[in-house]
Amino acid sequence: MRFPPRPRKSLAGAVLALGLGAAAIAPIQTATSAPVPAPADGVYDVLGKSWGVSPAEAKVRLDGEHTKAAAFETVKKAGLDGAFFNADRQLVVNVHSAKAAQVARERGLVPRSVARGEKALAKLQTQVQALADKSGSLQVQSIGADLPTDRLQVVLQPGKQSAKTVALVKQLKAIPGVDVSTNNTTLSMTADVIGGQIMDLVPGTNCSLGFSGTRNGSDNVMLSAGHCVEGNPMVQNRSGVRLGKGVASRFRTGSPSVDMGLMDIDSNNVGRGYIDNRNGQTTRVTGSSKAPVGSTICKAGNTTGWTCGTISQYNLTVNYGGAGGTVTRTSGLARSTVCTEGGDSGGAYISGTTAQGMTSGGPNDGHDCGWNQGSNATGSYSFYQPVVDAAQYYGVTLTLG
Repeated sequence: MRFPPRPRKSLAGAVLALGLGAAAIAPIQTATSAPVPAPADGVYDVLGKSWGVSPAEAKVRLDGEHTKAAAFETVKKAGLDGAFFNADRQLVVNVHSAKAAQVARERGLVPRSVARGEKALAKLQTQVQALADKSGSLQVQSIGADLPTDRLQVVLQPGKQSAKTVALVKQLKAIPGVDVSTNNTTLSMTADVIGGQIMDLVPGTNCSLGFSGTRNGSDNVMLSAGHCVEGNPMVQNRSGVRLGKGVASRFRTGSPSVDMGLMDIDSNNVGRGYIDNRNGQTTRVTGSSKAPVGSTICKAGNTTGWTCGTISQYNLTVNYGGAGGTVTRTSGLARSTVCTEGGDSGGAYISGTTAQGMTSGGPNDGHDCGWNQGSNATGSYSFYQPVVDAAQYYGVTLTLG
């Protein structure tokens, strides 16, 4: 089930080479277009306003998160089993020994002894997914680890539970470390049927542009949500100018799949190493990562513009669609508190200047994120495809700014 059409939301003034009301990211410039302005890190301006602080203070906060995340990466093989930011912006790491706890403290991290941890939760997720598949129930909406609580969360579709689901829930509740809850809304991919928007996919489905890169040394491509380029559509901009063509997708409607895909950029266009903040500014892409749970993250999309939040979970399995319709089980997704709407799919998620992923989907409950609301677009959530996994699978090197 896809979101219904929405009125186009535009941006005052020209945005890079793509014109008025350009897409979530504007990495494509035709050979004959005007020069692209030097990129600036507009993420700090928008985020600062939504936090009620100056751009400089917003940068300090984000830099602090990235410093702690980098410290974790250097020592996580020393028995550190997952990490997340708490409400005080401390990076909490799971440990199973006094030695690992000492390593964490030496790096300025906060150790926490846990019963399970990230690796055990991943094994538990595999076990629970197998039970869900065997049950034949179509009412499991998502399965994923919640690091702060050190438990596995199973979320069901809204509505009356079938006999198969009732039996499955009884099994799941008997497993230590598993929580079962019911959502109040269904989920949907965030592509919209709105003509004339950026990343207009012939014959009419609409998404947002993701991250540019190269593969095989010189082939210019763009990483996208897989459902945006399923079937290898031709891709054009708002003005109807061709940008390229979908060439690969791991998303299969109605089948277990992954939501990553690839668009080939035409030779007369150039992939750029920055994204459009939708506020007249751009943000450089200086690298990519899977930032720790709790990290600040923002997304650019052609429907809602610039919205921000924090990373909630990784490695989620999500079932898009209701119990009575076509269900597509999508694995390997991350969840965030970032607000998205129809047409934002494929749009770029970034933490500071470090790429994180592309919009996959979210709740289909009629929520309104507003436009360019930063962290003030609250009360919703979204799923995204981590860019690190997509780049690794397709052999893509991101274009940096």
